[in-house]
Amino acid sequence: MRKFLLVLIICLTFNNGYAQRRLYKKHHIVNKVLSEIKKDNDFKNAGFGFIAIDSKTGQVISSYNPDKALRPASNQKLISTATVLQLYGPDYKFETRLEYTGSIDTVSHILYGNIIIKGGGDPTLGSKYFDDTKNKQFLTQWVKAIKNLHIDSVAGAVIADAGIYSRDIVPVSWSWTNMGNYYGAGACGLSIFDDYYTIFFDTDSTIGDTAKIVKTVPDIPYLVFDNAILADTVSGDHSNIMGAPYCNTRYLRGKLPLGKTGFGVKGSVPDPAYFAAFELNKTLHDNGIKVKDKPTTIRLLKIPGNQISGQSTVITTTYSPPLSKIIEQTNIHSINLFAEHFLDQCGLKLIGRAQTEADAKAVMDFWKNNGMDIQGMKLTDGSGLSQYNAVTPRQMVFLLNYMKHNSPYFDVYYNSLPIAGEEGTVEGMFKNSPAEGNLRAKSGTIDRVKAYTGFVKSRSGREIIFSMIANSFSCKSREARAKLERLMIALAKLKK
Repeated sequence: MRKFLLVLIICLTFNNGYAQRRLYKKHHIVNKVLSEIKKDNDFKNAGFGFIAIDSKTGQVISSYNPDKALRPASNQKLISTATVLQLYGPDYKFETRLEYTGSIDTVSHILYGNIIIKGGGDPTLGSKYFDDTKNKQFLTQWVKAIKNLHIDSVAGAVIADAGIYSRDIVPVSWSWTNMGNYYGAGACGLSIFDDYYTIFFDTDSTIGDTAKIVKTVPDIPYLVFDNAILADTVSGDHSNIMGAPYCNTRYLRGKLPLGKTGFGVKGSVPDPAYFAAFELNKTLHDNGIKVKDKPTTIRLLKIPGNQISGQSTVITTTYSPPLSKIIEQTNIHSINLFAEHFLDQCGLKLIGRAQTEADAKAVMDFWKNNGMDIQGMKLTDGSGLSQYNAVTPRQMVFLLNYMKHNSPYFDVYYNSLPIAGEEGTVEGMFKNSPAEGNLRAKSGTIDRVKAYTGFVKSRSGREIIFSMIANSFSCKSREARAKLERLMIALAKLKK
């Protein structure tokens, strides 16, 4: 009997291995399209890796360079969102506390102290992405809470405290050309209004004329613009906003289309914590509450050696939407800001501090401890904007397979991935194909990088987990997208 069982196990093992090799090597539609991509002249000098597995059995359906370390672009958000979800759970909410120091004179209604905005790392304070956070609702709530304490004036200042995260709000690996644009907003312990503003321009009908700045929304009067944006025959936005964190001078370069009125270009707020203090100070003034001193931040006070003394009292607490909803918006709309906050938040849990480079290493170690082979992996931010990130397609597939089979929050994670042809950056893809409405994937795009990682159901009923990353291709980004789209459609058409 024992001998029979041993023979049976050997046969089953052999047959299973043979079946896997057979499918992997078999001529099927996925391998056919993959072969065409490998031979494509636009990919001749590119770094390209791909792997697709059966999520139930782990069987490799097709692969090419699955262990090549490549820049993942926004596919990296899948790592950040998975990690923060595992560490905090879907119901976690960020907190922002409004506090005061000193004492309130109940006769004169004067606060002899300061109003403190205590940041808790919430990336959604005043965010446009949620009904409960948009339209400055939190400012209205804060003013109401201050008035409920019968405060008519403040003998100190509005002070913002973003100290929960590092003061180095932009990862050191980000380029100068990225960090001043709206997508180059890093993680601040006190973020506000998605940490971006919009500059509106009017352009003349004469080539080479300087575009006129009309206004910024929201209004940030202390920003200084070195404007060299010109009107030209371009069809869209060919401009760039550059500027370092905490620096109020923004350098505007590039071109905008001729004859435009109110053409909007978005830039990142240089000091979100200060802007939060500035906005509350302005709102208090507009509601008849005087504040003696100018708004400031704990960071600015520390530069000359000043500090806030005494105990603080909580006025009110503002909560973010649940983490599940923030993750959903992050992956569907590919929001860099939210992903950078997630990385820092993971650092707080894993190593007790929030500093980008240390947080990234801690996240890598987290996945190594959960069974991922991290050889070749290099994380330098949370969003994938850095050109120094590197992951392999196999690592990305491991991540999704792990979440599928080991995470109690898989449904939340899965539902955060955009639906092909319907949502996010895959909304305009896969039309009238078997992948439309059937495939869920996170895309990734930066200069000369295209990546897609996700799930799809094949015609044979297999649930397939796949990842494909292409770097340094010779064609335009939209052309590379079309080539990889064919490979994903082939996965949906697979009959094996």
